[in-house]
Amino acid sequence: MLQILRCGLHALELHVRGLIDPSVESTLMALNAAPRIEGRWVCIATDQQVALAAVVSSYFHDDGVYLAVFEFPSIDVAAASLNETGTDGYFARQLGDGAAIRITNALAGIQPEAILLLGLTGSEQSYFRALLPAKKLIEIDSIADISRLLPFARSDGGVVSCNPTQIIEGLLLAKFTRQCLVVHEGAPDLPTQHLHHGAGIVLIENDGGLPEVAAVNYAFAINADVILAPAFSRAELYSLPRHLHAWSEDRSSQALVAVRRKAMKPVSQINLPEYGFATFFTIGVPYGLFVKNAIPSSHVWKSWQCGVYVAITILEEHNPTAFDSALLFSPQEFDVEETGQISAILDAGNYTVKRLLGTQATVKQLENFGGYFPFDLMHICSHGGETDGYYVVQEFTDREGGQHKLEYYEVVGASPASADMVSVTSKLIFTALDSLPWISQPLRHFPRYVSEDMWKAVSADRSVKRVAFNYPIALSCHIKCHDSIHQGQFQSLAALSHPLVFNNTCSSSHELAAGFIAAGARSYIGTLWNIGNETATSAATIFYKEALRQGSIIAAFAAMSNSLGNRRYQNVYIPVGIALQLAPGS
Repeated sequence: MLQILRCGLHALELHVRGLIDPSVESTLMALNAAPRIEGRWVCIATDQQVALAAVVSSYFHDDGVYLAVFEFPSIDVAAASLNETGTDGYFARQLGDGAAIRITNALAGIQPEAILLLGLTGSEQSYFRALLPAKKLIEIDSIADISRLLPFARSDGGVVSCNPTQIIEGLLLAKFTRQCLVVHEGAPDLPTQHLHHGAGIVLIENDGGLPEVAAVNYAFAINADVILAPAFSRAELYSLPRHLHAWSEDRSSQALVAVRRKAMKPVSQINLPEYGFATFFTIGVPYGLFVKNAIPSSHVWKSWQCGVYVAITILEEHNPTAFDSALLFSPQEFDVEETGQISAILDAGNYTVKRLLGTQATVKQLENFGGYFPFDLMHICSHGGETDGYYVVQEFTDREGGQHKLEYYEVVGASPASADMVSVTSKLIFTALDSLPWISQPLRHFPRYVSEDMWKAVSADRSVKRVAFNYPIALSCHIKCHDSIHQGQFQSLAALSHPLVFNNTCSSSHELAAGFIAAGARSYIGTLWNIGNETATSAATIFYKEALRQGSIIAAFAAMSNSLGNRRYQNVYIPVGIALQLAPGS
């Protein structure tokens, strides 16, 4: 029989009402409660100022308190009141404006007494000067400024010395021994883990960046054991979705061997069942799969937005936004699917359910309702995964007369916008510039104007030749709608709230997960490879029944995972996010 496939937390939490199973409640209460956010000080830094952020963080040792550290992209173009597409720095300003808005939204929730600008240049500071009160801003340009300008930088007490190449290891030891960090050459090597029999364990892929500072601060705030693991590169994860698919077919494929071996080595000596939960800070490795979800596991995607995500999630724990509404999306292309059952379950739970089904499940409806309709959860039932598109080779001339060749894939979606207009969305996946792999070190030596002129050429040149590429494109993604495809590119979700998104389509855990989290999702559940229709339908139904019955996503996710009897789909689901174990008000 031809199988139909949907392709082509610390815990996650749903705002639910209902009784909580006493056995589940006692287990969950044993885990730590949500930390508080330090309200006196917060930090904003670029990736060039990891040492500054780590040293400042090392002065904060209050139990259950998280010091927020936000990363702002390194930008050498000042903010402007009016931007024109053709001007130099346009795309840098767009990036800076977006980052500044997300950070200031988080600051609005924290309401700190002081905001430390750690090593930000004048151009970088310009994105905040118009948004934040000047009296709260304190510029810290060097480690010497910390003791000179900040009252909490005391000189008494012990210190931890670390080499400049071990900033994160130094912060880890300093936080948990409640000492201050000192950075200097020649310091002794430091351990890459801190184990003290905490309730949970946090694994952090460490490449010495600001997301690691935020992750260590979070792990300390929840008093978890910590392991610093070798970092993965984007190149190592480039073909991960395809490797997962190949492995899922018969579980004998060797495609995942290298990734699995590297991921599991740091935890090979750890007895995971001793812990109540695990949280993995990663650029996209499915640790939950590799540990077979032996304990409640969740994943936090590392990016420049990692610090913002952690802070907003903690804020939501203490002051949850609840609309008691849900968004249900499905073009209804399956003979049997879960939408009817989920509607009934949510109706019985007194949710207001907005149903975008059949011909109503269009790109425009998903974009509008997904972005602006206030909801607590979104459920997507459709085809998904990587998709096809076009291969493009584009030549352009920079302002100095240099000739360049840009190579990329283009994924296009087109849907009706009005009676006589069509909306077209395009996602470009760059692969090479002048035969150099994209994001490779040699590209850093190109003058900045080459990048500026490249973007102008991509935006303005409509005469390039596109060659159809009828195979799944790595890093592409889509949600099948009634009229076209949506690529998960939201500016915001649920009227700027932070909902749960359950994307019950094939291979929905990769680029789509990162996109939804970046747009504001507090928690996200996706699949690691292609999933059969019957399994997807049954799993989702069990998930929502248990979420409403027990008031806990930990229990609901565990029940759903344990229900997957088909060996091919065991551990196919992956949870992304950080949240409390129990529903608000329960």
